[in-house]
Amino acid sequence: MGAAVTGAHQLAQSSGRAFGGALLFSLPLLMTMEVWQLGLTIPRYRLALLMVGTVLLVVFLSQHFGAGSPGVGWRGSLADAGVAFAMAAVAAALVLGVLSVVEPLRGWRDGLSVIAIEMLPAAIGASFARSQLGVGGRRVPTTTYGGELLLMAAGAIVFAANIAPTEEVVLLAAEVGPWHPVALVVLCLVFMHGFVYWVGFRGQEAAVGGVLRSFLTLTVVGYVIALLLSAYLLWTFGRFDDVGLLMAVTESVVLALPASLGAAAARLIL
Repeated sequence: MGAAVTGAHQLAQSSGRAFGGALLFSLPLLMTMEVWQLGLTIPRYRLALLMVGTVLLVVFLSQHFGAGSPGVGWRGSLADAGVAFAMAAVAAALVLGVLSVVEPLRGWRDGLSVIAIEMLPAAIGASFARSQLGVGGRRVPTTTYGGELLLMAAGAIVFAANIAPTEEVVLLAAEVGPWHPVALVVLCLVFMHGFVYWVGFRGQEAAVGGVLRSFLTLTVVGYVIALLLSAYLLWTFGRFDDVGLLMAVTESVVLALPASLGAAAARLIL
């Protein structure tokens, strides 16, 4: 009986952390008008792809950094991911309902679309808070190359998802000159490498294998991941519709600025 009570208490605590993490990571997006409009216009197949990608990312994050004890296996990882998704959905529905963006008794299909879009940063935030910020969380730094790339992908998604739906990305891409995207790529690479290896942030890593190797295998690869994820989000939200290749690339490079910083921040934090 006592063990059951203790287990229920721990589940309630970790669920509360997940709820708080979902709010912290998704609140800017929850209060962004463009997202509410996207719920009415986004093609359903793009929304379905976004949800599948979100599920896979959160499940893999739970497998690497889940809230349970090490070695819980895929069943425990799926349970972690399920709690994260449930709390993310509750947080998004609650905030959007209180703000009168979603009305449960009217337009529920459009409301579900809006909530589904919001689930991307919310579920990642819930998973992070539940696993990493609790007393019993597995704050074990990843030592695998794949784990590093997964962390960078998660950080890039969280930062980029809060900006990708806005008009500012398109406006900035339309205003920049022909050399600005190149300069922006160089700036992102300098920021990513400097923040992780040079400036002494807590969590700073040693350049294993030398500066050049760490730059090519982690910083450059991390930037490519951030750039590709930025392009995917922009395509999902319709920012590539009726635009040329050059404009699409420029938009991706613009969004890759926050995405690459998110990738670097994830490596420092986790």
